[in-house]
Amino acid sequence: MKTGNYGKGSIYRRQDGRRVAAVCSRAPATGKTIRHYAYGPTKQEALQKKMELLAKNKELPAPSGLTAKHS
Repeated sequence: MKTGNYGKGSIYRRQDGRRVAAVCSRAPATGKTIRHYAYGPTKQEALQKKMELLAKNKELPAPSGLTAKHS
C-alpha cells in the first residue's frame, strides 16, 4: 500500500459531484493538525485551489519548541 507524504494534500470527489481539495497543516501556537478545505466543480479547479492552500500554508510560521511524542 502506497502512503502519501504529510502536508501534500489530496483531491477527492463528493457524492454530489463537486471536487474537494484538502490540505493539512499544523497550528503555529499549539502544533495541532488543521485540515483546510476548498471546493471546485472540476478536478482542475480543485487542483488550482489545492495549490493556493499549499502556498498559504508555506507562509505560516513554523511552530517553535514543539517536539513529537511517540507512544
